[in-house]
Amino acid sequence: MLMDIREKIRGWLAYVIVGLISIPFALWGVGEYLGGGKEQPVAVVDGNEITARELDQAFSDRRQQLIAQSNRQITAEMIEQMGLKRQVLDQMINERLLVTFVREQGYVVPDQLVAATIRDISAFQTNGQFDREVYQRRLAQQGMTVDQFESDVRRDLLFNTLDNALVGSAFVTDPEVQQLVALRDQSRRLGLMRIDRDAVADAIDPADEATLRAYYEEHEADFQRPEQVRLSYVEITPETLAAEQEISEAALQSAYEDFKAREAGEAVRKARHILIQVPGDADAETIESARERLENARQAIADGEASFEDKAAELSDDASTSDRGGDLGRVEEGDISESFYQAVADLEEGAVSEPVRTRFGWHLIQVYEVGEAEVAPLEAVRDDLLADLRRDQAESAYYDAAETLASTSYEQPDSLVPAAEALSLSVETSDWISREKGKGIGQYPAVRAAAFDEAVVGERFNSELIELDNSHAVVVRVEAHRDAEARPFEAVRDEVAAQWRAETLETTLAERADALQEALAKGSDPAALAEESAAASWLAPAWYERRDAGEDMPAAALTAGFALTPPGEGEIATASTTLKGGDKAVVALMGVKAGQPAELDAETRSQLARQLQNNQANRLIEAFMRSLRAESEVEIREDALDD
Repeated sequence: MLMDIREKIRGWLAYVIVGLISIPFALWGVGEYLGGGKEQPVAVVDGNEITARELDQAFSDRRQQLIAQSNRQITAEMIEQMGLKRQVLDQMINERLLVTFVREQGYVVPDQLVAATIRDISAFQTNGQFDREVYQRRLAQQGMTVDQFESDVRRDLLFNTLDNALVGSAFVTDPEVQQLVALRDQSRRLGLMRIDRDAVADAIDPADEATLRAYYEEHEADFQRPEQVRLSYVEITPETLAAEQEISEAALQSAYEDFKAREAGEAVRKARHILIQVPGDADAETIESARERLENARQAIADGEASFEDKAAELSDDASTSDRGGDLGRVEEGDISESFYQAVADLEEGAVSEPVRTRFGWHLIQVYEVGEAEVAPLEAVRDDLLADLRRDQAESAYYDAAETLASTSYEQPDSLVPAAEALSLSVETSDWISREKGKGIGQYPAVRAAAFDEAVVGERFNSELIELDNSHAVVVRVEAHRDAEARPFEAVRDEVAAQWRAETLETTLAERADALQEALAKGSDPAALAEESAAASWLAPAWYERRDAGEDMPAAALTAGFALTPPGEGEIATASTTLKGGDKAVVALMGVKAGQPAELDAETRSQLARQLQNNQANRLIEAFMRSLRAESEVEIREDALDD
């Protein structure tokens, strides 16, 4: 909720520099619980300290934001690889510098502007009007006081004032727009020599025994059984904790009342659709043709020439519904794409939509029934509600459980049993894992790194708490260890043969590509070169723009072609690349044409100018921050940062 609030009061400067780091969300990282209350600074900015506690809180907030915004799982390893903690610290330093700067410059935000900004935030409104009770309740839910939030709003409005001053100083000239268009809309004349991976592989004769033995001796380290450990571990997630959560009848009844209120307020919509599938890489003509087919069908339905069901049976590419008039039954949010659901939600009963685009293609939609939802009785939804309540309660209990697991396993380092018993969990056992790979809990790089730490593998102590994800942590200990051991040739012969063949194939493909590049550079006829090789095929040169990737000219080849330096008159430039699926390709560049700014319409020209202005504003902001840091005393204490 508060993320939406912040969007109301942030501009370019805040977005680039401050980065949404200052709101204390309810979910803090485990590091905050394990910090032991120490206030050791991780950085000092002009004499003002940034403590480890403050950094942990801001880091946790930023991590939560990333997880909420991402459409894929964000793991602890990914967070570490991004260097997120260092980024957050830099943002906090920048924020301190900005606060000092705006105060020294005498920037002031009137109370009336702060109040007006807060009143305009929809999360604090009831029926379009500011509601003080809702305002106070929502802030309390986030662990904030009114004074804290209003101070944040005032500060962000100050930043916006500075932001506007910097962005307003950015300007773009017409020659800059023309230069962008010339580059953006550039077209290149490209030919493509494709080397078929399977054909090359089929031509490689199997290695004889002497070759394999020689390869084994040269790469003996590749075929060792690596050093391995077997682990015992205690793992906590909201799922593992959920079974232990006790839910009162009062809480269940309250959840059911909320469920009834939600269900009763929702209209049930049943819909039909006609789908014309469009491939993801379809050209503009194909896309427009599919849309026009549905427009024609819509007109025929409107004119009474055919029913929606008849057109669905005739046209729809959805085999699962076309034989029943395109009937999808009840359509709810999340069933299909957002654009499809929004069209259904906007239609009156009996109405037919305009063509709607989704990743599947174009749809024509008819809502044939709008009714009230039937609210299921408590007994019918009891199990689902209990599961939701247990999961929510387990998520709230997760950080306390993580603290218990960390402290108990540290205080009693020779066993995981006390920690498991304290949490009513079991001690699990892994399969053998190495430093490079493992299954189950061993699939996580952080677990493997901890398992081979000297204190864990050498002293056989419990590991520290390992955070694997936002709500997923584990403590491990080594139960068994075995050193690396050479395996005889006879035991790994098949592995040796497979690795020799894979390496030989890659080498052969690279050699073929190098030879073709050399021949093309010397002026050899590419079609003749392709005819001489059973594994090669030649795509005759054609003009391509950056967005013209397709089956004939794959994206990897197009990217390689546009990365080439334009050749001289009568010459060609070449590059090799690997295509999706493993085929090797040699791209030949034979000409370049710049984009034509004169062909731009006024709206597009204006959009490009704004894009360039935004980019220039970002550069000004970055330069401004470098200037502030250069004029200030900033000390980062690496030892405290790594704790």
